[in-house]
Amino acid sequence: MKIVLIFCFVLCTASLLYAQTTPVTKSFAQTLPQPLASFSFVQLSGGIIILKATLDSIPDSLNFILDTGSGGISLDSATVDEFHLERVHTDRTIRGIAGIKTVDFTYNHRLSFPGFILDSLDFHINNYDLLTSVYGVKIDGIIGYTFFSRYVVSIDYDTHIIGVYPPGPFKYPKGNGGYVLHPRFSTLVYQPATIADARKVLSRFIFDTGAGLCFLVSEQFLKDSSILKTKRKLYPTQAEGLGGKKEMQLTVTEKIRIGPYQFRRVPLLIFSDDYNITSY
Repeated sequence: MKIVLIFCFVLCTASLLYAQTTPVTKSFAQTLPQPLASFSFVQLSGGIIILKATLDSIPDSLNFILDTGSGGISLDSATVDEFHLERVHTDRTIRGIAGIKTVDFTYNHRLSFPGFILDSLDFHINNYDLLTSVYGVKIDGIIGYTFFSRYVVSIDYDTHIIGVYPPGPFKYPKGNGGYVLHPRFSTLVYQPATIADARKVLSRFIFDTGAGLCFLVSEQFLKDSSILKTKRKLYPTQAEGLGGKKEMQLTVTEKIRIGPYQFRRVPLLIFSDDYNITSY
């Protein structure tokens, strides 16, 4: 089966998103309107999407994670220092699974992709050494809501091609056997889904292409909902995110349903949401 995602896709717990499955014999690209631009991406382990772009007049190509779980756009502190970009100290903070931190900014930059320029960008600055070590490639930044708020974006995981379209109504092609999801938006993407194990619970969850995992829930959500069967074994593990490493527990849940699609025995990570990133 061919999977194509419009705007953004990959599940983490608790911003128009479309998902479709089509036969590989049918070209999805032929049914879409003409994009403003299209360019390739690289997919890493965990589904992480890497885009290559140049910053301002710097000739070197930089690596950016495309992340629907990011409320803005950011640069790695080492990249900022390497190219002597101006830092501006602020009192603004960002939250992640492992902490809250005050960040500096560097203002009014542009990113150039093949046939496409994203300009007037204000990057917050963060240290991505940990991401670089995890994925084995230099991570120069993360592209999030600042990009998605301006355009409609298609992600074709078969061809590894991203299409960028002007904002406005986007009529999803008929006759391809797909299903249109209707999530809610803030700076993130919130999609209703049902998680089932000892019992079924319908709730809202964040769709996060930068999470690099299957399904994540907070300890408090798990306790309040009593989802898991008592026989489930929990295994200690560790995940990396903003603020550093975070201790978690790993198990499986019997079923997750999104729209008409069911996924069985899905790996489930459980964490202490000390900084309320899920807004639970």
